[in-house]
Amino acid sequence: MTKAVDCAYFTRRMFIKSVLPAPLAGIGLALAEMGDTILVGHAIGMDGLAAIGFTTPLFLVATFFVFGLSMGGAIVYSNFMHQGKKEEALGVFNFFLRTAALIGFGITVGGLVWQENLLIALGISPEDGVVYELTKSYLFYILLGIPFEILLEVFSAYLRNDDADTFSIVVQTAAGAGNIVISAALLFWFDWGIAGCSFGFFFSNFAATVISVAYILFRSDGELSLCGKAISFREAIKPLRLGFATATEYIFDAVFTLVVIHLLADMAGTDGVAIFNIIENLSLLFIFMYEFIGKTSQPLFSTFFTECNFAELHRVFRYGLLYSLFLGVLATIMVIVYPEILDLLFGLEDIEDVAKVYYASRIFCLGTIFMGACLILQNYLQSEEDEGSAFLVVFMRRIGASLPLAFILEPFGFYVFWLVYPLSEVVTLLVLGLYRWRKGEMKKIDRKRIYNATFANSLEEVSAHLDAMEQFALYWGADRHKCNTLRLAVEEVCGIAQEQAVNKPAESILTQLSLIAQENGKFQLYLRNNGADMDSLQLNDDCPIVNMENQEKLGLIVLRAAKTRARQFLYRNYHGFNTIMVTV
Repeated sequence: MTKAVDCAYFTRRMFIKSVLPAPLAGIGLALAEMGDTILVGHAIGMDGLAAIGFTTPLFLVATFFVFGLSMGGAIVYSNFMHQGKKEEALGVFNFFLRTAALIGFGITVGGLVWQENLLIALGISPEDGVVYELTKSYLFYILLGIPFEILLEVFSAYLRNDDADTFSIVVQTAAGAGNIVISAALLFWFDWGIAGCSFGFFFSNFAATVISVAYILFRSDGELSLCGKAISFREAIKPLRLGFATATEYIFDAVFTLVVIHLLADMAGTDGVAIFNIIENLSLLFIFMYEFIGKTSQPLFSTFFTECNFAELHRVFRYGLLYSLFLGVLATIMVIVYPEILDLLFGLEDIEDVAKVYYASRIFCLGTIFMGACLILQNYLQSEEDEGSAFLVVFMRRIGASLPLAFILEPFGFYVFWLVYPLSEVVTLLVLGLYRWRKGEMKKIDRKRIYNATFANSLEEVSAHLDAMEQFALYWGADRHKCNTLRLAVEEVCGIAQEQAVNKPAESILTQLSLIAQENGKFQLYLRNNGADMDSLQLNDDCPIVNMENQEKLGLIVLRAAKTRARQFLYRNYHGFNTIMVTV
C-alpha cells in the first residue's frame, strides 16, 4: 500500500454540494411563512393579525400532509433506487404524487363548498365583523394554494433523492421569495388588502409546482418520471407510517400552542401571548434551517445505510450535527449581544416592555443549540427506517417533555417559564439516548458480513483490495462464478475510470467499495468513483461500443460480460460520482 487515502473524500464532497447551502433555503421558506404576519401587522394592524391567527389550525393540517406525504415515501424511493429496483421506486413516487393531489384538492373543494362551516370551526363568526370579513378574504386563496404547497414538497423531496438537490433548493427558495414579493406588491401598491397576501401564497406554490413538473418531464439525466403504474395502498403502508411518524409534530404543535397561550394569558395577559407569538415565529427560522440540513442530509443517510457503509453514515451525521451546532451557537451569540435585531424582523413598537421580549428570545435561542441535535437525529432515524425512535423525538419535543415542563414551570412565573424551550430539548435527547441504549442501533445486517474500503486506483491498491474482497466472498460461501463476476466488475470499473482520466495520476482517482454478503447467499456490490462521467458509455444498455480506444473498449466488453452474469446491474451518476450496484 502507498500513501494514506482520504476516506472522507466522497462524503465531504457530497455534504458540501447538497447540505452546506440548505439553511439558506430553510431561512427563505421560514421568512415566507412569517411574511404574511410581518406584512399584515404593518399594513393592517391587529385585526389583520387576528385574521391570520384564526387560519393557523388549517395551516397546521396542511403542513401535516406536506411532510407526511413527502418524507417517508422519498426515503423508501431512495432505498429502492440504491437496490437497483427502479420500477418499484417509481411506483412509490407516483403513488404519493397521486395521494398528495387527492388530499390537497380534497381540502380545497371541501373548504370552498363548506366555507361558512369551516370559518365557524376555526372559531370566527359574522358577529366578529371586520375580522370575520378579513379572515374570509384571506382564507379563499389559502385554500386554493394548499394542494400546490403539498405537491411542491413532494416533488422537492423526490428530486433531492434523484440528484437534483440544487434545483430543489432553488425552486423552493424562489417560491418563498416570490410569495413575499407578490404579497407585498398586492398589499401595499395594488390595494388588494389581506387577500393579496394569500394570493401570493397560492401563486408562488402553483408556479413552483408547474416548474417542477416541467423539470421532471424534460430532464434528460434523471430517473423520476410521471408514469401510470403505482404501488398499492398495502405496499404504501410502511412509507406512510414512516412519513407521518414525524409529521404528527404539527398536530402536537397545535395542542402545545393552545395550552401555552392559556398559561401565559394568566401569567402576563395579552403581552405574554404576544411575546409567545413572537417566539413561535422566531422558532420557524430555526426549525426550517435545521430541517433543511436534515432533509438534504437524508439522501446521504439513506445512501450509506443501504450500502451498509456505517462509517460514512456516521460521518455524515457528525457533519450535520456540527453544522447545526455551529449555526445554533452563532444565532444565540447574535441575539444575546444584539437583541435589537428582532425589532427589524417583527416590529416591537406595540410591546410596552421590550426587555421581556429580549429575555424570552435569549432563553429560546439557548434551546436552539439542542434543537438542532434533535432535528438532525430525527432525520437520521427516519433514514434508518426506525420510525419508532423518530416518533419519540417528535413526541417528546412538543408533548412528552414540553407540556409537563410547561405546567411545572408555570407557578414560578413569567421569567422561569421560558426555560421550557431549552429544557424540553435536553430532556428529549436524554430520553432518546436511554431508549436507544436499551434498544440498540438499527442493524441491517451483521457487521461481519460487510466489506468496506476506499482506495486509490493504482495497480497495487486495486490488486490488494481485489484479493481481500475475494477472500471475504469465499469466506461467506461464494462460489467461483460469483467471485469472478465480482472481481471482473471491480477490476474493469477501476480500469475504465483510469483510462478515462486524462493526465491524472492513479492516486487522484478514488474508489469507494462496499460488499455485502446477504444471508440468502446473494452478494451486493456498491462501487463509487470520482472518475469521468461513465454515463456516455451507456452501461445500463447494450448499445454498440464505438469511438473508443481499444483498451477502454475491451474493458467495457468485459464489464458487460460481468453484467450478463449478475442478477442486477445499475449505473447512475449520483452527486457527481459514478455509482454502480451489482447483485450476484
